Formats: sequence, structure tokens, C-alpha cells
Amino acid sequence: MLLTLTHNQTSDYRIVTPITADAATTNAANELSAYLAKITGVTLPTITDDTPAIKHEIIVGIARDAEDVIPDIAGLGEDGFVIRALDEKLYLLGASGRGNLYAVYDFLEKFAGCRFYASYYEKIPQTDTLTVPADTDIREVPVFTVRNTFWADYKNDMFCAKRKANGRKFKPIDPAWGGSANWAGGACHTLMALSEMKTDRHFNVEPCLCDEQVYETVLKNVRAWLHAHPGARFISVSQNDSDSRGVGCMCDKCKALLDKTGSYAGSYILFVNRIADAIRDEFPDVMIHTFAYRFTRQAPIGVKPAPNVTVEMCTIEGCFRHPLDECDAIDDPHLKSDSFPVLLQKWSALSEVLSIWDYTTDFAHYSLTFPNFEVLRKNARLFADNNAKFIFEQGAYTSRNGEFCELRGYLFSHLLWNPYMDQEEYTRLAVEFIDDYYGAGAEYIKEFLALAQETTKDHHMTVYDHPTVLYPNKVADCHAEDDPIPLTAEQAKDIQNTDFTPYLTWYSVLVPHTLLTRGSALFEAAMAAESDPVLREHIETSSLQVRYLDSYYRRVSLDLARENLARVLGTVLADDGEAQVQIDDICTAVLAGEEAEYAAFNRTMYDDMLAHRCYHIREGFYLENYTPDQLHFDRDPLGWL
Repeated sequence: MLLTLTHNQTSDYRIVTPITADAATTNAANELSAYLAKITGVTLPTITDDTPAIKHEIIVGIARDAEDVIPDIAGLGEDGFVIRALDEKLYLLGASGRGNLYAVYDFLEKFAGCRFYASYYEKIPQTDTLTVPADTDIREVPVFTVRNTFWADYKNDMFCAKRKANGRKFKPIDPAWGGSANWAGGACHTLMALSEMKTDRHFNVEPCLCDEQVYETVLKNVRAWLHAHPGARFISVSQNDSDSRGVGCMCDKCKALLDKTGSYAGSYILFVNRIADAIRDEFPDVMIHTFAYRFTRQAPIGVKPAPNVTVEMCTIEGCFRHPLDECDAIDDPHLKSDSFPVLLQKWSALSEVLSIWDYTTDFAHYSLTFPNFEVLRKNARLFADNNAKFIFEQGAYTSRNGEFCELRGYLFSHLLWNPYMDQEEYTRLAVEFIDDYYGAGAEYIKEFLALAQETTKDHHMTVYDHPTVLYPNKVADCHAEDDPIPLTAEQAKDIQNTDFTPYLTWYSVLVPHTLLTRGSALFEAAMAAESDPVLREHIETSSLQVRYLDSYYRRVSLDLARENLARVLGTVLADDGEAQVQIDDICTAVLAGEEAEYAAFNRTMYDDMLAHRCYHIREGFYLENYTPDQLHFDRDPLGWL
């Protein structure tokens, strides 16, 4: 048995919303009508439930008899939803406007074949007949309560609703698109502001949490921030940012707490608990956030976060090429603590509500290939198994990058809804995305991804890897040190008539990484295979990652060429006071053409990065803040500024 929603560009159905519908529910109904029109050519009318009922209706929200026929709507929470067919009616609803939006978008995916891949790209099938099985009864509630895919595309409120992302920290989602778990004031590293620290240093400076004046100042400002942001669900009382050497206050009282609790986190949890207790009655729905980050990573002994405190564990020191519970490599020579999975278990046991701040890109090189797709599903499951409820997946959040930001965001949004999907489902989602997003070039993209995974499988990958560390240089010897050099001093000085080309590789030559050589060919093949301009743009944007890597190899190769030539010239020219000046001048003259070509290569890549909206080299380096004449294209990208 089927419910036939449309057939031959006609329909007996209409969309019904509650007369008291909020903006999100109204948007849900309008979106359903708009997409069904695109898919089937039929525009279903939208009415409210104060009109007489008819047999064929799609109920969006708690309208008509929804509360009678849908069990335990309240149990859906803010985000869960139901898709149910019953007696010729179709119910798409949650217990909130956000849940209603999720129900509609999920229906469009599951039954109409829509795919919401990016805010600027989605798949909308065309069909004459749209049906739903008459026994359809789907009820979904997410595993994670707060789901934050912190990538640039998720700045779009409508897209957040389509991808069921409800946890934007730094800019609230418009309630018309479901809203979000809003924050009062900053969402991280707030103690400098809250304690009114009189310093312009941000790193490795912390207030004394045993100082009563600090407590009173922080409490005053916490209350002020909450009053300034009515309805906020979270406020952060969290340590300032630091590098790996940062520590908390080391006064006698703080050191005594460190000795007693075995962790700098001890004094922070005790301090935050005091704040939480002081505001609980006035702000009963507010959760106070703090960190287990850098020097507070180690779980304390004898100290437990209050029920209205959430500790956010950060994965920053971990290896991101292997699952967090299968690799104990730590990228921090100053850090002495348990491994991440042990810490996760300890913090989980201490906390009623645990948060995770996970890192999912190379923050020093946004457009560098970062092959972590094999670990994302396993890490999400690890967080869920340890009762984490609030998940923040930080990526290239400032702008699109030249890697696979769209694919990674899409997979995260699915994993944060259901981290317990199996490998088959995860792979299906990835393959479906690649096929639709890259078109005829998809098979080459898959091969490139497999190549990146294979060539890095033994590397402990950090979130600040340099391109030539993650994809290392190899230098092949060409001649022995004492091989005779067929060049005379007279020839060396005769720049106009001597061919110096052989001497640029006399001693050694750079052998580029396989990801660059094979990867470049794969992207060229992908672009040659696809003619659609939209899909080609997707391929061209993702190909920036091999061009980015190429820039670093070209720079190393040019520097090696100069080194080779300088050594040759040093062998044949007299060792006098002017020899080094001569050598430098000859090297500069000989390599002038190659250096100009390299600068032109970088300038073209810069133009293409802007054209594809990849505005950021790394966190904090924003290309759009500079004009081309302010950048040094004779250097590798991090040296442009």
C-alpha cells in the first residue's frame, strides 16, 4: 500500500500547520511545498488547522490530531522527529519548530531523493509520481544533544537546518531556522575578559583562581553577560588560550591545589563550581562551560564538575590520522598526562554532561590534504560511548578551503546525528556525495582519497603539520662528492654563454611525493572527464590542494637547485674574498627565470583561491585582507605575508 502524494502533476494533498505555528514550523511547511514543486511540478497549498480537515493531508507540526496519533511527542526533545503515514495522512513533526524542520528535510532526503550537500549545491530529483509506503513509521532522536559542524558552510542558517546542525557557538542560528543552543558572551577562553586581567598578553597568562577578588569579578561579569543575553543556554568560564608550555597560576595556594588534585584542572573545576552554585537559582537553565585543554587536560582527583557544569575535552594533542582510542601518540613534548582514551574515560566518569572539542583540519595549512576520513566515524562513536553530549567539530571555519571541506562537513553532520552507523553506511554516504558532487570526475577523486590514505597510514598526523612533513621530501644523489665537475672557472664566470642547467641538479635532485605526482594527474583526469561547469568548479576547487603542495615542492626544488649550483661554483672558483659574492650573483642570474616562473605560479594559485572563495591560507591569515602587491609570491604560501 502506498500514499500517492503526486501523480501526473496533480495532487489531492495539502499541507497543514498549527494555527499557532512559530516561524520555524512555517518555514518547514513552506520548504516542503517549495521542494515538492521543484521535484514534481505540483505546488501543494499550505493551510492552518483551523480549517476543516480533508482526507489527504500532510501534517507539519503538532496540528490536527497529531497529539492523539503520535505517541510521546514530548520524548522527541528539541531535535527528534517523526515521519508517519496513517489513514491517508502523512505526519512530519517534532516537539519543536526545529524538529519540524528536521522532519521535513529528512522526508525530502529519504522519500524524494533530495541531497543537501552544501549551502550552494544540492541534488533535487525530478519525478512525476511521488509515493510513501502506507506503513511508514520513522522516529529519530539524535545521539548528541548539541551538534556543531564548525566549517565555513555552516554559517548558513538554512543549511544548518538541512544538515540538522544545532550547535553554532559563535553566532546563534536564527530561530526561524530552528535556532541553536545560544551562548552568553564568548564561547571559549573567557577568563581574561571575565576577570578583567590587566595584560595584553593572551598566551600562557592565567588569573589566580584562589584570589577572592578574581572570583567576585568573574561572578559579577558572568551575571552581566547572562543578563545581556536572555535565553542563553551556555556561558563559558574557561582558561585563556595557551601553547603547550602554558600553566595555571603557581602561587602557594594554587600549587597546593595542584598537589592535592593531581591536575591544574582541580583549581579550575573548583572555581567554576563556585560560579555555577552562585548562579543556579537565578539562571536554572544555564550550563557553565569550561575546558580540559592543554595544561588542564589531566582529570583531577577528588574534584567533580557540578551538575550545571560541562567540561569540554579537547583532542588537540592527539594523532588525527589514526583513531583516538587506537593511537597514543601525543604531539606535545611538554605534556605529561594519561592518553586521550584514558582521560576520556576519567572525565566521563566525573561529568554528568561531557563536551568534546575535536579538531578536523590542518590549521596551519587549510588547503593541505588532510586524510582523516578513516577515523571520523570511529572517533564519533568513541565520544558517544563515553557519554559525551555536546560535540564541536572544528575545521576550516573561516572560509571554504581547497581540500574536501564540503565532503567532511556532510559526513560530520550525519555522524553527529548517528555516530553508531556502520562502516557500510558511512562509506555509502561518502561515495554518494563524491558521485553527485564531482560527476564524471568522481572515480579519480576516489582514487586520490585512497592514495592520500595509503601514503599517510604510518604517519602520526597533527593539526599543524607542514606540507613537507606530512608528505616528506626525498632527495636522490646524482654524483659523488669527489666526481670531477666538467666546468672551468672561466666558464663559470661567463654567464651569457655557459649552460648552467646540468649543474642545478649536479649533486642531488628532489623526488616529489607520490601524492603530488599521481595526485596532479588524477585531478587533471577528473577535470578532463567532466564538462558541466558547476561540477568542474567543484573539481577545480578541490584540485587546489595538489597545487598548494606543489608550491612547497617547487620552493624546495629551487632552493636545492641553488645549493647544487653554489657548491659547483665553490669548487671551480678561486677561494678569495670576492668568490662568495660572485657565486651569489651567478646563482641569482641563472635562476632568475625559474624564480619568476615560480612567483607566477603562486600568483595564479592566489587568483584561483580567491575565485573559488578559498580566502584563508591558515587560521589567522586572510588573503582578502591584502592586495597582491603586499604578498611575496617568491615564497611558499605561508611566506606570502
